[in-house]
Order: sequence, then C-alpha cells, then structure tokens
Amino acid sequence: MVKKLARSRPGVKNHQVAADEWLSNEEKILQAARSLFSRKGFAAVTTQEVADKAGVDKRLVFYHFQTKENLYLQTLAVFFHRIETLMKNFSPAEHQPTDPWLSLLQFSDNFTTFVAQHQEPIRILIREIMDDGPFLDLLTKRYFQPLFGVGNQILKDMFRGQKKPEQQLLHFLVSFGGANLLYFMIEPLLRRLGTADPLDAENLEKRKEEMRRLIARNL
Repeated sequence: MVKKLARSRPGVKNHQVAADEWLSNEEKILQAARSLFSRKGFAAVTTQEVADKAGVDKRLVFYHFQTKENLYLQTLAVFFHRIETLMKNFSPAEHQPTDPWLSLLQFSDNFTTFVAQHQEPIRILIREIMDDGPFLDLLTKRYFQPLFGVGNQILKDMFRGQKKPEQQLLHFLVSFGGANLLYFMIEPLLRRLGTADPLDAENLEKRKEEMRRLIARNL
C-alpha cells in the first residue's frame, strides 16, 4: 500500500480516530475506486465520485493516494499481489511424487475460484488491455511479464523431461487464462441466456470441470 505521509488527517472531525478506523477509510476508498473504474474506466471517473461512493471527504483520497493515477494503480496492485501469492504458493516440487496432472488440476480449480472472487479488478484490466490504455506498458513490465514467467516455469517444472515448446506453453497460458476470464466477464449475458446464477456453487463447479477438460486437451 501507499506509505502514509507524516501530516495531519484532513477531512476527519475527530482527530482521535482509532488506527483501525483510519485504515478502514483507506479500504473504503479502494473498494469504491475498484467499483467505479471497473464500470466506467479510468478517464471517466473523478476523485469526487470515489470519495462520494466511499463516504469520505475527497481530501482523504489525496491523503492516502496523492493522485487519481496512483489510486488506479493501487487498486490493481492489491489484485496482482494476491494472484502472485496464489501462483508462487503453488510449488510443483512440494507436490512430488504426486502426479503433476493432479497438481495442475488443483491449481486450475483454485484459479477459477480466485477469478470468481475478483471480477472488478479483472474488468479494469480487460478494459486497459482492450483500449491499449495509458498504463498498459507499466502493468506489462511490472506484473504481466513476471506472472507469465512464473506460469511458464511452473509448467516446465511439472512436466520436466517432456518436451514442450515455449510457444505451446505460452498459447496454453493464454487459452487457460482467457477461457477462465471470459466466463466471468460475460456473466450478465449468461444470466440473460438462461443461466440462473453463473456464480453459484453448481455452475462454478461446472466451470471448473470445463477448465480441467481444457487442460487435458491442450497439454
């Protein structure tokens, strides 16, 4: 998170606010920003809108995040930190002599659950990618390249001794990620097509099963 600045707290009437309440204001701002950026995009959102949705004085937005650009990047930094933890905690070596396929299927299930729980930041990223947005270069260097590297290395380690061309691994990662993300991005359409609740436990399990079949077909 952004480092706190050593100065008074603007917009707070009671200066004896408990530390946990102060941190709660920061999280409220992040939650409001995620919601607005995911629906409207970076350019269309104002800091006043974020403050109003968070229920805080606008000065608190600048106190915590300094600029709208930094607020935008922080909403994504939280998401990327969580996905990095998910991927790095998955160490193939820890699963040996378990069948690498079983390990990969377990990771697939966990990733599908993760995506279902983080739809707002994913929508922000999809918009940034589709629009070739102003932050895409920075996000690619800071997050996407390292994540693709980790994913590629996981597959190499799991299937050590089996020749898998680099391009095949890359295309699998794109196919796996894209197929998983698309389902949740078109959730409003799925509802209109007759899926009562695309995110309920039954349909989420069906989605996991489909991702397992994708893995079996492509690796």
